[in-house]
Amino acid sequence: MTSRRQFLKAGLAASALQLAARADVGAAEPPAATVSLYKVLYDTRFPASVAFARRAAARGLAVHAMAGDMTRFWYDDLYHRWRQGPAAIAGLTGQGALFCLERLAWEQRMRVVYRGEHAPGAGGCVAHRFEGPAHLLPAAAAATADAAWAAALADVVVECPRDRAQRGVALSSTARAAAPSAFSEALFSWVIAPVQRA
Repeated sequence: MTSRRQFLKAGLAASALQLAARADVGAAEPPAATVSLYKVLYDTRFPASVAFARRAAARGLAVHAMAGDMTRFWYDDLYHRWRQGPAAIAGLTGQGALFCLERLAWEQRMRVVYRGEHAPGAGGCVAHRFEGPAHLLPAAAAATADAAWAAALADVVVECPRDRAQRGVALSSTARAAAPSAFSEALFSWVIAPVQRA
């Protein structure tokens, strides 16, 4: 559970990030080529994850539902696709699904290229921590300013660059994002993609 101190630090860091992002808007040029996503995985137990999937589907991406256990997705779908070759995937899930998929991806020479942790706080607040391509982070932080942060993050994830980009870390927070019972554990937005050699 996120402490009051951690939440306040995240809020202060998000404020500083927004100022820095505004200063660098003209300097950062996003890469032209983005990761082509094979599937987007979501967890039906969490309304935020469902909202993420709905936005991804509206953008024309194939989505796959699970309820906490990604085993069927692995055995019935992804295992067979990855036998043909690496294919990028994304999602908004609990830590368990991400952990398993990340380990399985290593054998395919794929890695987590973007990761966002979304931790519930007191009163429905959500603290966010992002790691990934530096040019993507201001958009990720901006997406979390609104109560509909999960759907907005789907728009950010589809812009993940295909090439090796400069990496960074960003923090943000969402005030009163959801009812306190909306999710009780941290959720993770992520993209797993093939490793691009320099």
